[in-house]
Amino acid sequence: MLTESNNEVVEVEQPLLSCKLNIAKAQRITDGVFVDFIILNQSESDLYVLQWYTPLEGFYSKIFNITDQFGQPLPYQGPMVKRAKPESSDYQLIRAKGNIATMLDLSSAYNLNPGRYKLELKKPTLQIIENGIPLTIDQCQTDSINFTVN
Repeated sequence: MLTESNNEVVEVEQPLLSCKLNIAKAQRITDGVFVDFIILNQSESDLYVLQWYTPLEGFYSKIFNITDQFGQPLPYQGPMVKRAKPESSDYQLIRAKGNIATMLDLSSAYNLNPGRYKLELKKPTLQIIENGIPLTIDQCQTDSINFTVN
């Protein structure tokens, strides 16, 4: 994208990826408490994203920070996996201008009771491969979102 300012042309670089968290504002604990995670590939190239430590792999580490209505953090109660070096099967393909998404039940890894909560993605850094070159990018910033459990 190009922007003009006082006859100068400045190129503004668009991030390769963007991330989104979506959650219904109110959910019943008996139905599960579901959050959607989406990664959008904004580049012209196919990218491979390492699924580890992201919602794409499910609950194998603490991937979210959740605080209750009093600002107290909820402890993560799911599995913690120790890993060796990633293999090709640990990466998820995202086609150019495409996206991938997953849905997780927060109540499967956090002890949620009726009340108000704030949810944040714990780690905004992603490991990707673009054109065969491994990169670490810090582009998975998401806003914190509030939700209520009934």
